[in-house]
Amino acid sequence: MNNTMPQVSDIRLMVRTEQPVLSTRTKASYKELERIFAEKRKDALNLLRRTGEYMTDVPFIIYYDYLNMDKYELDVEICFPVARWMEGNESVRPRIIPQKKVVHCLFRGDYEEMDYLYGEMTAWITCKGYEPEGTAYEFYYLKKENPYDEWLTKIVLPVNC
Repeated sequence: MNNTMPQVSDIRLMVRTEQPVLSTRTKASYKELERIFAEKRKDALNLLRRTGEYMTDVPFIIYYDYLNMDKYELDVEICFPVARWMEGNESVRPRIIPQKKVVHCLFRGDYEEMDYLYGEMTAWITCKGYEPEGTAYEFYYLKKENPYDEWLTKIVLPVNC
């Protein structure tokens, strides 16, 4: 039995700086999301190779309306962070994610077990006098081929002050 805690950092408030990305916003079921993410990642990496640019962090997904998510019709934006504004293509389009105050925490484990941390983070936000914006960002730091208990995900919740 694994005795490590899935939450591997404190819940903290920070300012996330403006971030250029290549992205795609779509609606998909939870089951389709992994396939779509892999397709868009391949498209983004092909575009970056052709331009000589690189990602500046791991890819992430923005879940719109995480407070009322429908796993059969998720409203998501798959994002690939880049250093500067760049032209996209029909698959991944450029955009700037504006600077924003956010609350973040690191999670280790299976994605199916993150619900409790979302609840704790939302309670922390409310307790500190902030209001959740309603979107959630998940940054994926380990490959799915690794065992579940090694998956590392950074959860970022933008807040309104």
